[in-house]
Amino acid sequence: MDAKYLKRIYWRITGAVMVIIALGLLASSYFAGQAFEREVIPEIGKKAVTVGASLRNLVERAMVDYKLGFESLYGVDEALTQVVSENAEFASIALADPDGQVRFKGGSLPQGMSDYAQAYAKNNASRDEKLATPSKLGSITSTSGVLVGGQYVVAIPVVAKDAATRVGTLHIGVEDKFVKKIMLELLLDVLVIFVVALFFTLELLNFTAGAKLESGLQGLSEQIDRVKQGDFSTSADMAKGDSEIDRVLARIQHAVKSLNEQYQDLTKALHGRMQGSAVFEKKRLIDAVAAWDDLRKNYKFGSRHSVDTPPAEVGALNRIRAPLFAFILAEELTRSFLPSYIKNLLVPIDGVSPQIIISLPIVLFMLIVAIGQPYLGGWSERIGRRRTMVFGASIAAVGFAATAFAYGLWDLLVWRSLCAIGYAMVFVAAQGYVLDHSGPKDRAKGFALFVGAIMVATVCGPATGGILADNIGARYTFLIAALICILSVLTIKQLPVDVQKRGANLRDTKVPTLREIGSLCLNRRFMVLTGLAAIPAKIVLTGFCFYLVPLYILSLGSTQAMAGRMLLVYAIIMVILVPIAAGFSDAGAKRERFVALGLIVSGLGGLVLLTTGNVLLVFVVVIFLGLGQAVSIASQGALVEDLCGPEIAKYGRDTVYGVYRLLERMGNAVGPLLASVLVIYFNYQGAFVAISALVLFCGVLFALATLSGTQTKEVEA
Repeated sequence: MDAKYLKRIYWRITGAVMVIIALGLLASSYFAGQAFEREVIPEIGKKAVTVGASLRNLVERAMVDYKLGFESLYGVDEALTQVVSENAEFASIALADPDGQVRFKGGSLPQGMSDYAQAYAKNNASRDEKLATPSKLGSITSTSGVLVGGQYVVAIPVVAKDAATRVGTLHIGVEDKFVKKIMLELLLDVLVIFVVALFFTLELLNFTAGAKLESGLQGLSEQIDRVKQGDFSTSADMAKGDSEIDRVLARIQHAVKSLNEQYQDLTKALHGRMQGSAVFEKKRLIDAVAAWDDLRKNYKFGSRHSVDTPPAEVGALNRIRAPLFAFILAEELTRSFLPSYIKNLLVPIDGVSPQIIISLPIVLFMLIVAIGQPYLGGWSERIGRRRTMVFGASIAAVGFAATAFAYGLWDLLVWRSLCAIGYAMVFVAAQGYVLDHSGPKDRAKGFALFVGAIMVATVCGPATGGILADNIGARYTFLIAALICILSVLTIKQLPVDVQKRGANLRDTKVPTLREIGSLCLNRRFMVLTGLAAIPAKIVLTGFCFYLVPLYILSLGSTQAMAGRMLLVYAIIMVILVPIAAGFSDAGAKRERFVALGLIVSGLGGLVLLTTGNVLLVFVVVIFLGLGQAVSIASQGALVEDLCGPEIAKYGRDTVYGVYRLLERMGNAVGPLLASVLVIYFNYQGAFVAISALVLFCGVLFALATLSGTQTKEVEA
């Protein structure tokens, strides 16, 4: 039994739980969809009845109060057409006389409408018209609709005030395509909730049991490995706990302890016999002593000093995932609707385009995070990682809550700045926490947890936020983000107390100086990677996902939920493909090829909007972006050491990587600003195409600069 075997057991248990939850979610989704499908047409019919009631009153006033006949009515077609244009659900409205002859219409009547109207009049001629009073209109009006030529038609009788006669009937048609569109929206929302629920459940399992289970399995695996290697020594740290794994480990440890006691007793007995025996008896014990010496050489008994992770540290690395996930989720929740929210608060500024104004809060957020992280890293080392995360999450919670009540651009900039400061504090403190609680052997595992929490939050956040914004409004969704931040504070406080001393192999964070930044910015090798790969990759990411996609989707008449779904697709592609691409990259394939390929694929995506634009093509753009980013992102950071060896030797690894990350984050800030400027001159489609062309051009140049071999030769030199 080894660690991998126990790990497989853990994932089998998790997989079984996830299958059960998935089946439950599928069942609930199916029945919810069935219930919604039964209710959607009656609900639309209720609106038709409400709108039709006002039209009915106008017709009654003209025909009953003023005694006008159908031939004396004027402007009815225009009025009906206007009502159709003002209600997206309605495809047509027809006003028929008591015999079912259509006299006036608005919109496009379905094929067979005349026959249906006449049949309706004939079938209802014998009904008790006294029920047709305004207070009892619903008694004879069916809101379920009848499908006529591709439209669900709701009939509303027009009756005289004395309810003695029917003077006509209003027929309001709802396009079946509209109903199908609503059902498709529901299906997509159900799929989004299904995916989000699965990821969220996995995180919840990890938070409630995963860390403890993994640490227990690790302890059991280490104990079994020691026994397999002949190490029967005991430690003062005995297993404690009420889980099955703890009980199994405790039984093994007690068995080892008992074996040690028997070993000590036999050793004392043998030594006693040797000391108290005569010479001829000692000769008879020589073989026993030799066998005992062999036993001591081949097996290890006695007690040992605990070299394992201290009890307070067991599972500490895993505990960072839950608070980091919760905090990042709060920010990602706003991603799909933030640009439209800014647009609704827009106050014109003389000489500044509205498109640029919309990008300002996003750009400011990115700038604060980019500039603040290097300095906040050292600060978090001094005051403690946990305290820094608590401060950061609390500041961000205030920022989210205040954003919900923002009344203009200027106060929104202040509140988003608070969110940015909090984000930078939590990010660097969590990163430092991973460094503090991991060694060289598990450093990669620690950062896998770190990146994994961010990626899962990216999957769950934008789509959920888009659905919430469409249904309860953006302001309430910001309040939910603030609440999630507060919950993240509670999980942060569950982290172990900060270990003030850091490992001997770790140094304090070194902030690059302006001179070092300037020197590296003039270095050809460094700027080939940074200027042609890292910065363009971030520009296309934030320009598309944080600015263009949310706004362009709304301009096409779609919803914020649709923008969230697109960002969900991007995140899922990243979650699936990044580990695969990283594995190929680390397996020896040339990283330059992965980076160049990723840039080219990202650049090709936006070019599909050259001719026309629709929601489906934007999905294609997002898929290309996800594929390109997934292929290149894992290799970009590793290429710094591959291409900039002389610079690392001269300035130090921390400095080179610090400048690289700083410029990369500046690309995050440039993306929305560049996109907003391009929208002014080339509209949304043109902005997509222009940024894609820029990234494609940079990808080709990067490929020529690195794959030609000249770059490699310079590095070797």
